Amino acid sequence: MEQTSLEKTTLGNYCLTVKPEAHQSHVIFRVEVPALTDEIRIHYSYSPTEERAEDKLDSLFSRYQQDNQMPASDRMHIDSIRNLITISASSSQGYEGSCHRFESTGTITINGTKSTPGMQTREIGSGFWDISFNFHALVTEKTEITCTIEAVHKYERITSQPIEIADIKKERLERERKLAVPARYQKVELHSHTQHSDARHTTEELITEAIKMNIDWLAITDHNTLSVFDEIAPEAYPIQFIKGLEMTTLHGHFLTLGYQNTRPVDWTTIDRSNINEKLKEMKAQGLLVGIAHPFDVGSPYCTGCRWQYALQSLEYIDFIEVWNSEDPHYSLSNADAVAKWTQLLNSGIEIPATCGRDWHHSNTTKKPALLFVEAVEDAGEQDILEAVKQGRSYLSLAPEIAWTINGQWTIGDRIRLADVNEIAIRIALVNGTSAAVVRIESNLGDLYESHQAEIDFQLEKARVEDLLWLRVSAFDSDFNRILLTNPIYFEQNW
Repeated sequence: MEQTSLEKTTLGNYCLTVKPEAHQSHVIFRVEVPALTDEIRIHYSYSPTEERAEDKLDSLFSRYQQDNQMPASDRMHIDSIRNLITISASSSQGYEGSCHRFESTGTITINGTKSTPGMQTREIGSGFWDISFNFHALVTEKTEITCTIEAVHKYERITSQPIEIADIKKERLERERKLAVPARYQKVELHSHTQHSDARHTTEELITEAIKMNIDWLAITDHNTLSVFDEIAPEAYPIQFIKGLEMTTLHGHFLTLGYQNTRPVDWTTIDRSNINEKLKEMKAQGLLVGIAHPFDVGSPYCTGCRWQYALQSLEYIDFIEVWNSEDPHYSLSNADAVAKWTQLLNSGIEIPATCGRDWHHSNTTKKPALLFVEAVEDAGEQDILEAVKQGRSYLSLAPEIAWTINGQWTIGDRIRLADVNEIAIRIALVNGTSAAVVRIESNLGDLYESHQAEIDFQLEKARVEDLLWLRVSAFDSDFNRILLTNPIYFEQNW
């Protein structure tokens, strides 16, 4: 019979001291149980177990005598009082049971064959488990507790690269353009922080700097909180706000934008086994959801900064932040993100790219990029978010771009090749002095390159068999990308 090797992983190792003030309360250790776990083991001990000092017993009796309606004569019969600490467990499947007994040292096992009495015997579900120490009675001056939680599990391959795409799917969006509605590119910052999380600048300093930069829309996305919006009066500023939050979880960060009167999902409940359900829940709230800095260095240097979730699909992801922080054109992790985004596009997955300053302070000489989003002049928040979702935007450190095909289609559109006889590309850069090279890129490779700020280029239909998308990049003299558009998409139905 083939033997399956098992691994034992320590999920948590804890030492804590509790005092009588914690009497009748709970301390919860939340651990993430791997997939394919056969058994959970909880090793615990606490000491001392009882109070015997006469002066302490006198004090305890005096404190609780009235509550328990005890006559004074009862004191002579009390020679000790015990601490009572029990252990309970719950998982995503529900309550798993409790070991309510007086042993101060032991091991509790939970498995699918024979669990420790008090715990349910059933298959172990992956994801977060709450192991709760229940302080029924704490009577000693202090109690020392140790706890080690282990999982015995089969080997599981951990995703080594963010956003693996072997089985990932995403439905294509409708890309109808309202040609009669005039629009312009508005400057948008989708990723910023205040002192409501870990920024150096105050809320007022952030807003003031954004106004100086002529930003039209500022998304404030503090880590796991919306509390900054309690102090902002939007009508007091010549700038528009997007109510957002950066879900800063243990295995990935993602931006959630467009909160109305909804409470955020509790980030501490998100784990690798339920990430798809939680993303679906956020989409049901009407939020725009985007993966932030997926290729950043992760644990333990910046736990969660690197994307480590395995997604069943990208249906609940609206964009990927491929440029993060200032000077994004010098970042290797951003280059990796652009490469992954390109790979997704080449696989037929239409998902837009964004940039985010991840703005924590303005005391820097580094250059920030901005997202230029095409929207009508009087656009509201939902108009901007829909345009971001459609990919009607480009990322730039300085140059601005006007790009059309046949004078009709532009960034974020889809062209049915059967409807066109020619593909006439016109590109014009404004403030493009830093752009040394302009390149037209596609799933078929680089199609054209120029050193001019204005380009007129005719793409022969014979060259576009299997064409899925086109985008434009501009590079500086050191070949660093300083502008990147979202694609124009093509439908191959001749």
